[in-house]
Amino acid sequence: MEIFRHGSIDSTNTECFRQFDRGQQVPFLVIVETQTQGRGQFGRTWYSADAKNLYMSFGFVPHQSPREFQNFSIVVAEKIANRLGQIFNLTFTVKSPNDIYFGGKKLCGILTESRIANGHITFAVTGIGLNVAGDLSKFPEGLRMTATTLSNCCEKEISCSEMEVVVAEVMGNLLQWSDLME
Repeated sequence: MEIFRHGSIDSTNTECFRQFDRGQQVPFLVIVETQTQGRGQFGRTWYSADAKNLYMSFGFVPHQSPREFQNFSIVVAEKIANRLGQIFNLTFTVKSPNDIYFGGKKLCGILTESRIANGHITFAVTGIGLNVAGDLSKFPEGLRMTATTLSNCCEKEISCSEMEVVVAEVMGNLLQWSDLME
């Protein structure tokens, strides 16, 4: 799987669509330190200005129908929450349709977007924003009380590179298990 790394871009999901439009072979991965226009469900802003958090998107072509694929984000959230729980011996909860929480605070958001033509998905992107070790005091005021980081949950410093490997492993397995890879 080809990996594209950037310091700062507008959005990892948007970059995946640009790469695909330029002919990039799927599957591929975009990882950035920060996003200037990160987004979540319903076009909400995803705070992503802290390089100590993980922002990545996977571009791929699923083999499911749009109806079969519609719950993909929740499946991704469940798999990531389960894997984090195994690693850190903690219980993470999934809030439908696309979020992972710990102690009632948001830890991770997942956004899947797709292009559909003639009833078939021609391309899909799953973006993952995982609050790893960012400084919560630098989050926008409205998020400070509702968000958490993995380092806070585990009460120890955790690096983005560690979590990048974990999330990529989960997504790779999920794509293979679900027969989503072209």
